[in-house]
Amino acid sequence: MTKEINFRLTKVLATCGTVSQFPQADPARPEIVLTGKSNVGKSTLINALAGSKKLAYTSQTPGKTRLIIFFEVDDALRLVDVPGYGYAKVSSDARDKYSDLTNDYLTGDRPLAHILLLLDARHKPGAHDWQLMDWLQALGHPWSVVLTKSDKLSRQKLLEQKKLVRNLIAAKFSLDEDAIIVTGVSAVKGGGILELRQFLSSLINARAKRTD
Repeated sequence: MTKEINFRLTKVLATCGTVSQFPQADPARPEIVLTGKSNVGKSTLINALAGSKKLAYTSQTPGKTRLIIFFEVDDALRLVDVPGYGYAKVSSDARDKYSDLTNDYLTGDRPLAHILLLLDARHKPGAHDWQLMDWLQALGHPWSVVLTKSDKLSRQKLLEQKKLVRNLIAAKFSLDEDAIIVTGVSAVKGGGILELRQFLSSLINARAKRTD
């Protein structure tokens, strides 16, 4: 049975600085991870998905959020915001600490359904982005690319950027281009948000059918 997921019924479930603080894994609530550079707009995107401006904390200081935050969505899935990378203006010890936390999460026994790698639509993937993609490929987790801040580009330029990113990733990992889903979203203007909700809902419903 297909379940309709209302992203507006989203709440903060847990804010975690250690593995012991993670909420108990629940196979009935698959987890969708959002990752990307510290200034790519993860919190803003979560707010847009939930139709709220204040649900997820947004900071003008890239790298300030060093915790893993779990959001419960309609008792059907969880969104998991892991610490950003690349621009964190903190000591190397602090950076290693929350990088380790992300590693512990991704390699732990969690009902991880999918990873969304957020990239700024205005730029090609950078060194840290490629490093994470290498890591995700090695772990074997399914992942897709979401281009944020798409309102900064014209419609034609966004289409060109989607194609460019898809081609770069396909060439790097010898993947079929059709297997790389690249979605463009604008949390400010709402562009692509409905499509992303539908994509996530389809993932969760397909996973539910496989486990029935």
